[in-house]
Amino acid sequence: MRSTVSTLIIAAVAGISLFAVAEEAKNEPIKAGEFSFSYAAPWIRQAVTSSMRAGQLTYKQSDENLKNVDVVFFYFGPGGAGGIDANIERWKGQFVGDAETNTEKKTVNGREIVYFTGKGTFEDSMGGPFSGNRVQRKDYSVLAAILPSDGGPAFLKMTGPTAAVEAAREDFIKLAESGLKGKE
Repeated sequence: MRSTVSTLIIAAVAGISLFAVAEEAKNEPIKAGEFSFSYAAPWIRQAVTSSMRAGQLTYKQSDENLKNVDVVFFYFGPGGAGGIDANIERWKGQFVGDAETNTEKKTVNGREIVYFTGKGTFEDSMGGPFSGNRVQRKDYSVLAAILPSDGGPAFLKMTGPTAAVEAAREDFIKLAESGLKGKE
């Protein structure tokens, strides 16, 4: 009996410790190259769904009528994935018809960050970018950020229904710019 009680106590303490470690790991910054991105609620860390991704978060909308959206982080090293212009052209090409697109450069802590916004009918690639399975999604948006670096740029990309992406825009910008804190 004593052995069973001792075992249960040890298991309970170990379970609490493992839960605390898991909770702490959930809010660890996401690293992409030289950049480290900090986040808190309403962002929720997810397991990456592709080896191409450096990290993945879900934005939990406060408005239940809006769909939660994901932001994915990419880092491919020096020269990987093409430069800024190549990626912007790739993202523009994911829209069909007359899409509204905008690119904005901003300086944060002495470093450049490039934002891309696209709105319209988005051609979603189901099963990965090379699968050939495409679904057109009307009234969709892409909000992306590129953080240039000599060691290779970091890319953040959020895709979803326009209303949901717009609701997350301010928090996305804070998230992207958190990668430039202390980077002068």
